[in-house]
Amino acid sequence: MECLKLIASPNFPEKRIGYLALMLLLDERTEVLTLVTNSLKNDLQHESQYVVGLALTSVGNLATADMGRVLAADVALQLGSSNPYVRKKAALALIRIMKRIPEVAEDYIDRIIGLIKDRSHGVLITAVQLISDVLVLQPKLSKKFHRTVPSLVKMLRNLLNLGYSPEHDIAGIADPFLQVKLLQLLAMLGKNDDEASEAMNDVLAQVATNTETNRNAGNAILYECVKAIMAIQSESGLKVLAVNILGRFLLNRDNNIRYVALNSLTKVVNEDVAAVQRHRATILECLKDPDVSIRQRALELTYQLVNSNNVKELVREMLNYLVVAAPEHRALLCGRVSNVVERFAPSSKWQVETLIAMLSIAGNHCDDSIACMTVSHVTESPLLHSFATHKLFRLLRDELPRVQIALMHVAVWCIGEYGDHLLHSCELDRDSLDIFQAVTVADILGILETVLKSHLATVLTKSYTLTALMKLSNRLSVGQTEFISLMNQFNSSLSLELHQRSCEYVSMLNPRWAEVCDHTLTRMPPLDDATLGEQHDHSASIYGAPNAAQRQPRKHHDPESERSFPVKDLLDLDGIFDSVVQPEKHIMNQMATSTAGCSKAADVDLLTDIFTTKTPIAPISGDPALIIDNAVMTEEKTLPSQSQRASTQVKAFEKDGLTIIMDLVDDPLDTKTSVICKFFNYTHNNFERFVFQAAVPKYVNMEMKPATAGSVSANSRGDVSQIVKLKNTSPSKPLMMRLKIQYNVGGRQIVEQAQVSSFPAGF
Repeated sequence: MECLKLIASPNFPEKRIGYLALMLLLDERTEVLTLVTNSLKNDLQHESQYVVGLALTSVGNLATADMGRVLAADVALQLGSSNPYVRKKAALALIRIMKRIPEVAEDYIDRIIGLIKDRSHGVLITAVQLISDVLVLQPKLSKKFHRTVPSLVKMLRNLLNLGYSPEHDIAGIADPFLQVKLLQLLAMLGKNDDEASEAMNDVLAQVATNTETNRNAGNAILYECVKAIMAIQSESGLKVLAVNILGRFLLNRDNNIRYVALNSLTKVVNEDVAAVQRHRATILECLKDPDVSIRQRALELTYQLVNSNNVKELVREMLNYLVVAAPEHRALLCGRVSNVVERFAPSSKWQVETLIAMLSIAGNHCDDSIACMTVSHVTESPLLHSFATHKLFRLLRDELPRVQIALMHVAVWCIGEYGDHLLHSCELDRDSLDIFQAVTVADILGILETVLKSHLATVLTKSYTLTALMKLSNRLSVGQTEFISLMNQFNSSLSLELHQRSCEYVSMLNPRWAEVCDHTLTRMPPLDDATLGEQHDHSASIYGAPNAAQRQPRKHHDPESERSFPVKDLLDLDGIFDSVVQPEKHIMNQMATSTAGCSKAADVDLLTDIFTTKTPIAPISGDPALIIDNAVMTEEKTLPSQSQRASTQVKAFEKDGLTIIMDLVDDPLDTKTSVICKFFNYTHNNFERFVFQAAVPKYVNMEMKPATAGSVSANSRGDVSQIVKLKNTSPSKPLMMRLKIQYNVGGRQIVEQAQVSSFPAGF
C-alpha cells in the first residue's frame, strides 16, 4: 500500500521510488496489482516523458492479462509519440502485453509496421524485436508482415554501407545489434516464401562477403547470416557460401566459435553434404581437441559424413576416438560405428575386422546386438571362418586377463564353432599380411581353461565356454579326455545353469549317443533371412513378435532392427536341446504355463498354491542318460485332426468383451484330452501382449502349447487359440482349472483370474 501511495504522489522523486519498489517487491501474481492499474493509466497520459517512461517500464515488467486488456490501447498510442525515448519504451511494453494476450496483436499491426521507418536505432531494434515476437506468437500473421521485407532489406544494406558513426560503431561495424535483429527477422519472413527469399538473397550475400571476422561482433553477424541463409529458400551458391563461413569458424582459436560452427554444420549437413565434405579434414582434427564438448560435436558431424567412399578413413578416426572417449559415451559410439559398418562396409573382411577391433576397445560397453552382429557376419562368410577364429584366438590370448567381455564371448563362440581351423595355418590371400600359424590342441584347452578361471567370467561366459568345449570334443579327434575333465568341474556347481550343462554334455559324450551328438553339434548354418524368420516365428508366442506373414522384410541398413533376436539364439545351443529339457521340466514341475507376451517363467509361482491339495511331488532319481534317452525317443504330438471327436464345449471366461471357449477333444491315439482354448474379442480395440496361463491340481498332468498369436485382434471370433493337453490321473476327483489372463488395451494392463469347475464328469 505504501508503494501505491508513492505512485499516486504528484512529485516525480516519490513516484520513481514507488514504481521502483513496485517492480522489485511485487510480481504479476500479486493481487494488489489490480489496484495500481488506474494509476498506470493516468501516468501513461502524463505530460512528462519521464513519468510516462516509468509507467511503461512497470507495464513491461509486471503487466498481467487483465492489465494488458485495459492498458493495451494507451500503450499502443505511445508508439506515435514524438519522443523516441517513449516510443522505445512503448514497444517494449507492448511485447509484454502481446505475450500475455496474443489475440490483440492483429489490432496494432499498422502501428507496429510504422515503427520500421523510425530514424532512431533504439526504436528500430525494439520494433524489429516486437515484430519477431508477434510472428512467434501468431504465425498466421506472417503474410501481413511480408510487405516489410523491402524496407528491412534496405535498412540492412544501409547499415552495411554506413560509414564510421561514433554513436553506433562497435569494433568497426555499424550497429551489429540491429544487424543481428534484422537477420533474425528476415530468416523468419523468408521461411517457406520464395518471393521474400528472392528479395533478400542479394543483401545476405553482401553481408556474408563484406563482414570482417577478426572481431566477435562480426562473427555474431556472420553466424546469424548463415542461419538466415539456411532458413530461407536461398540459392545453392549462397548455401555453399554459408558452409564455407562455418568452415572458417572451425579454424578459429576460440572454442566457443568452433563449437557454434560444428553445431551449425550438424544441422545443415543433410541439406548440402558435398559442401560440408570439403571441410572433412578440419572436422577430423577437432576429434583431437582437448575440449570434450568440441570432440563430441565433431563426432556427431563425422558420423553424418560417412558414406561408401570415406567409410574406412572416418571409421578409423571414430575408433581412435573410442579409445579416449568417456565411459558414458562409449555405448552410443559403438552403436553408431556398428551402424555405419553395416551400411557402408566395402568388404566382409573389413567389416569383421572392424567389429572385432571395436569389441577389443570397448567390448564392456557394447550392446549384445553388436556381438550377435559379429557372429552373424562370421557365419555368413565361409572364407572368413579360419581368419576370424585365428584373429580372435590371438586377441583373447594376448589380452587376458584384462579382456573386454564382449570380445571374450565372441572369441569363445568362434573357437567352439570353428576351432578345428586353428589346427591349420591361415593365409587369407597371397597379398595379405595376416598370416596365422597353426596352434595345438593344448593351446586351445589352455585358453578355454584360462577363460573359465578368469575373474571376469560370468555365468553366461562359462556357459558359452562349456558349449565350446562340447563342440570341440566332437570337432577334434584328440583331447576328448581333457575336454570332459574341464566340463566335469561344473557337475557340482551351485549354478543350476552350469550344473545342467555339465551333466548333459558329459552324458551326451557317451558312445551310444555318438549319432545324436553328430547331428546335435553339427556346424551352425549361415544366419540368412530365412533362418532368422524361422527363429522369429519360433519365439513369436514367447516374445509377442509378428509371424512371418506380418513381419516386414529385413533391411540391410538398420542393424538395430535386424539384430533384435535374443543373444542366446546366436551364442548358445539351448535351442538344440529343447527336446531334451522339456520332458524333464514336465516331470519336475507337473505344471506348465505358456505366455504369449514377455512374461517370466517365475509367473508359475503365482498359481502353484491355489488348490488345497498338498500332495508333494516325488523327486526325480536315476541316471541323467535315461532322462535324455526318454526325451530323444519322445515323439512330438501333433494337433488334433478333423477326424477326432469334439466331446463338449465349455465357456471358461467372459468379461469386458473377452470370451474364452474351451473345446474338449478326445484323441483315440493319446491318453490325454486336448482342450482347445479359443479367444474371442468383441471390442473395437486390440488386446496386445496377450498372456494366457493355467494351473491344475497335482493329480492332473498338463502340457500347454504356445498360442497361435501374441495378440487378439479387435472383433476377432476365435482366430487366436491355444491347446492344452490334460490327463486326470485320479478319475474319481473332479477336473478343475485356474486361469490367469493378462493383456494390454488402451495403454492399460488388465489382469483377470477365473476358476473353471464345469468340466463334464469323466474328464
